[in-house]
Amino acid sequence: MANNTYGSGPQLPSYMKKQAKANIDASAARKQKETETAKKTASSASRSRAAAAGTARRSTAAGTTSVKPASRPAQKAAPAQRSAPRTNAATSKKTAAAKKTQSSSSKSRKRKTKKKMNTKRLMQVLGIAAAGLVAVVGLVWFMNRDTVGNVPTDIEGIMNTKKTFRDGVKLIGVDVSGMTPEEATGLVKYAAEKKLEKVAVSVALDDATWTFGAKDLGMSYDLTDMFADGLAFGRSDDSEVQDVFAAGAGEFDAKYTWDRSAIEFALTQLELSINKEATQPYAEPIADWASEERFNYIAGEEGRALNVAATADDIEYALRTGDFTATVEPVINAVLPELTIEDVKLHTQYIAEYTTKFSAARDDEIKQNRLFNIQKAADIINANTILPGTEWSFNTVVGPRTYELGWKGANGISGGKEYTVQAGGGICQPSTTLYNALLGANAEIVDRRAHSIPSDYVDVGLDATVDTRGIDFVFRNNTEYPMYIFARVQRVEGSSSRHTITVYVYGEPLPEGVTYKSRSDIIEVMDRSAETIYTEDPTIPTGYQKETVVQHEGYIAEAYLDKYVNGELAESKLLYQDKYKGNPAEISIGTGPALKAGEPVPEGLVPVGTPPTPASSRA
Repeated sequence: MANNTYGSGPQLPSYMKKQAKANIDASAARKQKETETAKKTASSASRSRAAAAGTARRSTAAGTTSVKPASRPAQKAAPAQRSAPRTNAATSKKTAAAKKTQSSSSKSRKRKTKKKMNTKRLMQVLGIAAAGLVAVVGLVWFMNRDTVGNVPTDIEGIMNTKKTFRDGVKLIGVDVSGMTPEEATGLVKYAAEKKLEKVAVSVALDDATWTFGAKDLGMSYDLTDMFADGLAFGRSDDSEVQDVFAAGAGEFDAKYTWDRSAIEFALTQLELSINKEATQPYAEPIADWASEERFNYIAGEEGRALNVAATADDIEYALRTGDFTATVEPVINAVLPELTIEDVKLHTQYIAEYTTKFSAARDDEIKQNRLFNIQKAADIINANTILPGTEWSFNTVVGPRTYELGWKGANGISGGKEYTVQAGGGICQPSTTLYNALLGANAEIVDRRAHSIPSDYVDVGLDATVDTRGIDFVFRNNTEYPMYIFARVQRVEGSSSRHTITVYVYGEPLPEGVTYKSRSDIIEVMDRSAETIYTEDPTIPTGYQKETVVQHEGYIAEAYLDKYVNGELAESKLLYQDKYKGNPAEISIGTGPALKAGEPVPEGLVPVGTPPTPASSRA
């Protein structure tokens, strides 16, 4: 596997080249001498075969001279000799003729026997000659075993062999001609290490690129097969033909390996940079009350996620094909939004609302300031979104109430028994209205506290006070979908001073036909009128008094949440019991100098003995 992007590495030093050339010349001389010896041996074997063949021919031409007469014909002739005296001349002629015939037959048999024996001797000679030839060939092969394959394949055998690489063999670009594997190892390992140092597989997406080196990919190399292939080059037997002149012939590379788990681990480090969550469609609340719609619906967008396994496959393919500087485009999976706009609309429905009233005469600066503060708070909480599982805090959202932050002075409870002018006075009405709207939505209330003095804009026990110094109102969205609150302040039609504030709740709708409504029951009323507190005040003229603290009745009240199904009361749940201590009136009696005749009475003073303001007249 050749790669043109890598250099051949360091080459063989000059002294080693000279030694390698001397080894090559000595090897060539040795092989030439072995070849000549083989030829002489073959010639001697040929002469031996020729001599054997000549001996066989001479034995055949000699006839029966070397073979004794057969004994069986002589035994048959004996009876004829015993009867010879009784035979006449004719018989003698017949006997002579028979002897002649017998002699001829005997000669023929002798010739055949000699021929068979000569053939057997010839085959023995030829067998001996063939065995000698095989031995000679074996010797020649042994003497010239470098000329055939027979290359070790294990690394130990490769390192121990004295074979040298043929001319033109390059391992990882290093010319190792005439070297043994042991001699070439250092140079080849150096080249392999240099090749790994240049590994730079990149993953590119958009304008970002991340590059991994050999260590990141868990890469290493093995030289065994490369050495075996390099040694075998040019040593094939007759049944295998090698084109040693082909382009790239004799060039071999190491076997490179990598770790799949290392590749996948490297890719997981890119997930934070590549992966993007799908943008879910959502409802965007509209704060402008001039709009007839309460929401804009925004479509979601697809996200993306790196496919680690498929990208690792592409990196492995590049490494397998020898492209160690490949740039791979990561495989990205689309991540679809879980919801559609229709799903969002289905879970963004009107749930409940609650309205409270208040007065703000145009000529009353304090009450006009109160109207301003209520409107300011309503504008802040209008069109708020509360995500699933999150808490919403009035003080966190509305922020501190100070003059520096634009809040105006209006009446607020101070010391638990009187009203004083303070920045942000009146904003407990928006918090109380919101609280009752959330009860109607069956929302989870986390933190709610009652006023020290019952409010006149809601039933006793259903108020929710807030204080910029710490008292807060908190609820949690305990549904699986966003919740939305809207707040609106309006002037009552036909009135110049009466106003309303309404809070609306949207989100996951209640079950069909189900509604909730808050209510309270007063369990006990505690009259504090008989407990009026009188104190002397020298700054007040004698004969006059001033009511410094208005009396308030005490109450014990229970709050309930009633559940209705199709208009019928199905369940009534006690939420809590509140206790309002109330307070007696506090009156300062004047002990100062009496007013002079015709001197006007200071504002707020009444004659001594005037009864306290009734609790029912509280403002």
